[in-house]
Amino acid sequence: MGHDPQPTLSRVVVPKASEALAEQIRNLIVAGTFQPGEMLPTERDLIVETGLSRTTIRDALRILESRGLIVTKPGRAGGSMVTLPGRDSISRSVELFVRTHGIKLSSLLECRVAVEPALARLAALNRTDAQLAEMTQLHEQFVQSIDDVSRYKRINLDWHLAIARASHNEPLMALVEAITTPIREAMDYRDVTTPEIRASAIKSHTKIMEAIRTQDGDAAFNRMNRHVSAYRDISAERLGDNPEPG
Repeated sequence: MGHDPQPTLSRVVVPKASEALAEQIRNLIVAGTFQPGEMLPTERDLIVETGLSRTTIRDALRILESRGLIVTKPGRAGGSMVTLPGRDSISRSVELFVRTHGIKLSSLLECRVAVEPALARLAALNRTDAQLAEMTQLHEQFVQSIDDVSRYKRINLDWHLAIARASHNEPLMALVEAITTPIREAMDYRDVTTPEIRASAIKSHTKIMEAIRTQDGDAAFNRMNRHVSAYRDISAERLGDNPEPG
């Protein structure tokens, strides 16, 4: 008879005390025990409560600050105040990931195709009158910029971001904000635009705007899907799959 193999032990990784404390405080903030605007216990109190060293306490506070969960002010009148991370902190994290992991341009353009039609649908359903007015104004400027590539590029970006904001979906907004700049910087825009392409984009924007104005979510989704899919295909044809965000 064969013998059962000996059980193997896996390596045990023990978190640093500072990381464990940061996680405890993070959980208390998430649970609402510490509210935004409220001061955390002082360093001295944290030392007494946890039995940890001053260095460990300060390391834990630095971790929390890097995650956007507290703001620490030095000095006698200072301390650590609880905050909540905003959408910009998510955008910065995703953008940093894109820039440091060699994410291909084709992947970013596929991300747009996956996300922006959904944002257009939500914008059609959720937009306010003020947001509609903003998108309409940007669209009018977009139409007038057809012969000015630099202005056309800037207004096009602003219009797409305005649609994202009008969706009122914070996670999707953060994702679009994070990938927009790397996409723009990864490619020579003049290589993927001609007067004919810009005229076609204006027609697409006009149809998308009409769907958003009439709050037709399905039409907004379908028209945005055709628009960003066409841009992805043109970019792939003209630039290939090599450029990566810098």
